[in-house]
Amino acid sequence: MPQYRIITVDAFTKVPFKGNQAAVVAVPSDTPIDDATMQAIAAEMNISETAFITPLMLQGPDEFKQSRVFGLRWFTPTCEVKLCGHATLAAAHALKYELGSEREKVCFETASGQLLVNFGLYNSYSMTFPIDPPAPMPINDDVKTIVAGILGEYTPSIQVEISPSLRYMVVYDPARTGKDIVQLEPKLSPEVVAAGTRENIIGVIATAKSADHDFCSRFFAPWCGINEDPVTGSAHTVLGPFWQQKLGKTRFKAYQCSKRGGEIGVQLECNDHKDVDIDGYAVTVVSGTINV
Repeated sequence: MPQYRIITVDAFTKVPFKGNQAAVVAVPSDTPIDDATMQAIAAEMNISETAFITPLMLQGPDEFKQSRVFGLRWFTPTCEVKLCGHATLAAAHALKYELGSEREKVCFETASGQLLVNFGLYNSYSMTFPIDPPAPMPINDDVKTIVAGILGEYTPSIQVEISPSLRYMVVYDPARTGKDIVQLEPKLSPEVVAAGTRENIIGVIATAKSADHDFCSRFFAPWCGINEDPVTGSAHTVLGPFWQQKLGKTRFKAYQCSKRGGEIGVQLECNDHKDVDIDGYAVTVVSGTINV
């Protein structure tokens, strides 16, 4: 029975038991895991994402230490996803501190293209992701149902936008504060889930200005088997350009105000704002092996 290294990392936090959990499975290039088994492992872990990393271009006993390029895939307990920020951060942390990477930066080949991660000091990382600017979403009964499920009501003053690539809906009520976002109690009823499915929604971001940060948010994704994701790096590829339009700046301090909570640094790149840098910290919580 093959054994694989598996590391559980808390991402977007400096301390254990905060931020967002991700499991990272190190898959040697000569011992691949099939898709069905990856999905089964993610279901077994039963946390928001499990990442699978495989060295590319190098093979052998030192491939995790010396490789610069890795394949990276992300699975929720129920499906594979196109992009995941916190599990990318977790994968980089696992490479650096658990698998002995000798590199200062790595490149991940993913379903969203190449993602670059620079290793910083003291368990810090900077990830470069493709930006996904949202645009106003046509309002219909399904959209109203989704918004009411998240915020408790729909009113015409609520701004609703959709990101074209990730299909994240942004819900912004100018009258609500960061404290209001913290206190949200969404009703993710079958009707809300069905409405989101018809609109091809992957997740919903509720956001507001914050007293201690530039903005705060929460992220809900029952369509991926995750009612609420504690800290969502990929959501900030959408929130960065959204808040740039409102605040007129390109660098942000953001906070995802779930129960676990997480700090995210966001900077829009200068290359015509085609990329966004997502910065954060990570800590190892569990390190061991899994039998497959």
